[in-house]
Amino acid sequence: MKTVIIGTGGHARVVLDVLNYDRNIEVVAFVDKEKHGYDEKIMDTPVLGYPFISSNLFKNKIKGAIVGVGDNKIRKSYYEEFRDMDIELINAIHPAVHLSRNAKIGKGVLIAAGATIATGAEIGNNVIVNTGAIIEHEDILEDHVHIASGTVLAGRVKVKEGAFIGAGCVVKEYVTVGRNAIIGAGSVVLEDIPENAVAVGAPAKVIRTY
Repeated sequence: MKTVIIGTGGHARVVLDVLNYDRNIEVVAFVDKEKHGYDEKIMDTPVLGYPFISSNLFKNKIKGAIVGVGDNKIRKSYYEEFRDMDIELINAIHPAVHLSRNAKIGKGVLIAAGATIATGAEIGNNVIVNTGAIIEHEDILEDHVHIASGTVLAGRVKVKEGAFIGAGCVVKEYVTVGRNAIIGAGSVVLEDIPENAVAVGAPAKVIRTY
């Protein structure tokens, strides 16, 4: 399937690396709103300007897309834009992922190398589970969540839509992380975090809301 990656930052490069393991996917380009030319390449893959999206070449040839942007709000915006097109939002799942047969995975998801998705876990649409993260049994990650590298979610954790959990965090079992909440890197989350809160520390404490 001919596929494009939306975005050109570091996360987009990770997505390309993962998709290169999938023989059914041919990444033909990165697409960037800020680009208008056709002469740039990243990792030998062309970078195309956003007008490409409205071209006949895109409409006739490109069958798949995935958003390669780490920021949750921007990634959500792109995801919703492409969801409304006649195009498949694909998943990028590294072959070195432990993925339970009983887990449920949405669309437009990245699961990076070394991650574990345990039995009964539910991963929503447009979610990032980054390198080495552990999503334990019956965890629920709602749409547009980003779980950063090395984070461990114990069993039956719920992470609400748009939340970000930074690198190396540990979240206690049965805890809920609220919608659009941000958990700072290395935090230990022992109790529920409200929506739109920023929490840091061990144990994690809310330092502000936005």
